[in-house]
Amino acid sequence: MHQHSADDQRITDRVGYCNSGMSSRNVSCWDGVRDVAPLQCNVALMSTSTEHPPFDLPGNRIFSVILSLVGAVWLFSVGCGPVSETSEEPVNPPPTGGLVQGVVVSGLAPPVTGGFRSVILFEPDVPLAAPVPADPATMDQFGLAFIPEVLVARVGQEVAFTNGDAELHNVHVRSSASSKTIFNIATPIAGEYLHMFDAGTYTVSCDVHPAMAAYIVVTEAPYGVVADRDGRFELAGISAGRHTVRVWSVDTERQSERVVDIVGKTDLDLSAPE
Repeated sequence: MHQHSADDQRITDRVGYCNSGMSSRNVSCWDGVRDVAPLQCNVALMSTSTEHPPFDLPGNRIFSVILSLVGAVWLFSVGCGPVSETSEEPVNPPPTGGLVQGVVVSGLAPPVTGGFRSVILFEPDVPLAAPVPADPATMDQFGLAFIPEVLVARVGQEVAFTNGDAELHNVHVRSSASSKTIFNIATPIAGEYLHMFDAGTYTVSCDVHPAMAAYIVVTEAPYGVVADRDGRFELAGISAGRHTVRVWSVDTERQSERVVDIVGKTDLDLSAPE
């Protein structure tokens, strides 16, 4: 009988190792053959393994081993290499947000009497699951003024009232719709008061300093921006598509509504509520 050589034993050991499924990482199934994934290695070796030839002569045995090696190398080169990172179907990235900028004017554009301080809210036609900010929206009392003068908060988001002045203030909040007092609390120096509002608009005043006044708009809309004193605004990251735009005027405390399509960068001229 033919005695197995050291090379024969090495090949047999490698076949058994790869087919056993014991490898948890890429291995070289054959000396001189590149690394392959274990599953692919297993399939290729099962396809190329052979029984001893019926005539166990030394020449036949050597020829069989050489033929197996050549076949294995061919299989690895065409179908048993590492899986390409680009072989999977590409995943389309989520659409990026658009940019909206414009001005709130009196009547039709172009503006004649300048812009208006307003809050502009965008509500997409397709419902959007926008998480409520975990941090409170903050209105500070500093320099005998409320900062900011107009604050936008989401329904479910706390509003923090702070006192950055070196004197006593109070915060008197009323509903714009009913003039009903929501709360009236003193805000000591470095003090803070937290409150969560229902959707709506609210007026804020300080009874100690009557010149202090501010507004709060609480909304379920996922997008909102406050226009400056010239009526100009800019909002980045808004979703593409059709939106209902609501404009709430600080000066008239009224609201107007309009439907717009947002595509990429969009310029809007909006009319202030009369």
